[in-house]
Amino acid sequence: MTECSQYKYLHNSRLKDTSEFRVEFFRTGLSLYEVIRVVNSKPVFLIEHLTRLVSSAKKVGQFVWLNYFELVEKIKLVIGSNGVVEGNIKIVFNIHQNDRNFYCYFINHIYPTQQEYQEGVSTIVYNAERRNPNAKVYNHKLRTYTNTVISSPDIFEVILMDNLGNITEGSRSNLFLIKDNTLVTAPDNEVLNGIVRGKVIEICERMGVPVLKEKIPYSSLSKYDSAFLTGTSPQILPIRRINVLSFDVNHHLLKLLLEVYRNELADYIQKQI
Repeated sequence: MTECSQYKYLHNSRLKDTSEFRVEFFRTGLSLYEVIRVVNSKPVFLIEHLTRLVSSAKKVGQFVWLNYFELVEKIKLVIGSNGVVEGNIKIVFNIHQNDRNFYCYFINHIYPTQQEYQEGVSTIVYNAERRNPNAKVYNHKLRTYTNTVISSPDIFEVILMDNLGNITEGSRSNLFLIKDNTLVTAPDNEVLNGIVRGKVIEICERMGVPVLKEKIPYSSLSKYDSAFLTGTSPQILPIRRINVLSFDVNHHLLKLLLEVYRNELADYIQKQI
């Protein structure tokens, strides 16, 4: 099954039928990408996503050959051409030797259900390290494995653990743990600095909630009260279980962060033209 959904996708400057799309486009060379949430036909936190994309390119010695306004135009073209109100849109810069291609398309997405937000989700730990965690670069081997695991109805996400036994992040999300009234997350240089992760940290700074960025040994997980994922699709999602360890999905700080984030997202959407 292709990851490209809806009716049309953009290849460089040309709209094409989704039936022409192939995942093989990204099997060769380097692919820098971002996945952006679309709400009410508007891309969410677009400036933050595109800033991170430029940063990812620099970290691997590459560059983004479209400027901000060109990217905005192309993203809005794909949204309008497909008539999408809500979904996830992906932009990819593929570089293979002297060949450079840009793709923009909607992807199949799975948003958590209301029940999952209320009861939390189950996750499983997998020993894997990203070669360059700060750069959002397509990793076919890791993505293939995690897609297989996540296809199980019992597992929502795969939590990555490095070779030293430290928990870092989800395969497509960031991870926070709560102890009393303090948040703990992996150091910035060991994870992809997610857009929602950054928003949560900003909210905590305004609210005076301490956020510790430190290594999280797998052996220490049992000492934490609560845990949650952040990301484009899950936003802020409580974790019920990591492997066999259980966590409190009704922790007061977790509930407060979810409420504040949702209000800020609603305000952001309302202000967009």
